[in-house]
Amino acid sequence: MERLFTNVIKHYYWFLVAIAASLMFGIRDVSSLLILVTIAAAAISLPTISWKTFDAVVFVYLFYGLCSYFFVEYTYSLRVYYLGVRSEIIPLLFYFIARGKLFKSDEFFENFRAPLFFAMACGVYLYFFQPYFYVTYKANVIWNNFDADVNGLSGKLLYEFTRLSSFWPHSYFIGYSSLFLFMYSAKKIVIDECYKKFDLACFALSFFCLFFAQQRVSIAFCVLFFVSLTLYATIKRLPSRRLLYSLWISAIVFGSGIFLIVMNYMDVDFVEYVLNRSVNYEGNMVGDRIALFDKFIERLSVFGSGLGRFGHGAMEEGYLGIPDSDYVRVPAELGFVGLSMLMGICAYTLYCGVRVFKYAFFEVCTLCFCLVAMIGAAVWELGTLQPFLYWFCIGHIQSKFDRRDELEAEYEAYFEKMRKQNDGEEVEEKEEDEE
Repeated sequence: MERLFTNVIKHYYWFLVAIAASLMFGIRDVSSLLILVTIAAAAISLPTISWKTFDAVVFVYLFYGLCSYFFVEYTYSLRVYYLGVRSEIIPLLFYFIARGKLFKSDEFFENFRAPLFFAMACGVYLYFFQPYFYVTYKANVIWNNFDADVNGLSGKLLYEFTRLSSFWPHSYFIGYSSLFLFMYSAKKIVIDECYKKFDLACFALSFFCLFFAQQRVSIAFCVLFFVSLTLYATIKRLPSRRLLYSLWISAIVFGSGIFLIVMNYMDVDFVEYVLNRSVNYEGNMVGDRIALFDKFIERLSVFGSGLGRFGHGAMEEGYLGIPDSDYVRVPAELGFVGLSMLMGICAYTLYCGVRVFKYAFFEVCTLCFCLVAMIGAAVWELGTLQPFLYWFCIGHIQSKFDRRDELEAEYEAYFEKMRKQNDGEEVEEKEEDEE
């Protein structure tokens, strides 16, 4: 059973993709089984952890969140608390999973490439060909999610259809996943200089899907990441810099083509609607978040109002929620004490990550993105934003930091193994071509 649970976690993204695809065809949601597997995998990992003070801090944060329900001045729905546990505490268990000896390698990240590539490839097909069953599925889900009249909803509905989302009704999962896959592929190609053709395919497809998913924070972070990576490759004169230059040229040509298509063929009112959502102060990310802070400032307190009280689960149950900023939601739920603990965990992990940056490049970049995305999203509790990945990255950084003296030998052995595999594949391809 131990092997079964650990293998499910190692291939976790395949199960997420399969569940999302099954829901699209009306099959029953079985995601609760993943929760049980996560708990079991965490229990298996706990005895293998070389415990230190930082682990105790994370455990205290977990315990504090669990106990918060019982120390508020009023009681709220027990189901809301349960949904908070499900969306915030279960992903946190991935920290302890990543700290275990069974997950000390980068296998978890290696394994997310194939399912994400598959989901994005299917997403491209669904986006451009729009099968009837897919359009119906998205329309029904989006229509039920928005609380608006027909006239007010039509623009939002049309806007969501312009965003690539694959098996999910909204584009959040694919938008964030595209960034993660792009960064991980870039790490292997540019930093490690040890990659396969599949990594190149992931690099190109994720970059393509990122912009069609239209997740503004993901795109902005990707551009910043891409600029920094290009400068690094140029300064270090890395062989991969030519690939980056080619991608820049392709992106400029591609972007110019899309702009011309939009300006010549799209409805003027719809283009104006999209621009208003993205640029204008009223209704954009900055304006909405400032208004959100003003609205909830009276609800912020030292110890908060309890786990899950303002999450997406609370909104589903008819309670007031804070879906668009974890810098507001976390102190509202867990108080400034909870926010301070969370920020302290992230800050110290970034410090450790910088110390082993060469070997924790992806994890550090992912955590940095998480801290930026917190401004406008509930990244620590909304499943489609993959909170489990951030906790896994935190745990992985800590594990790498603990054995930092051994990392160089570990990675050299890993790269040597990968190069031999690549050489073997090239030899096989040549032999097939000669035949």
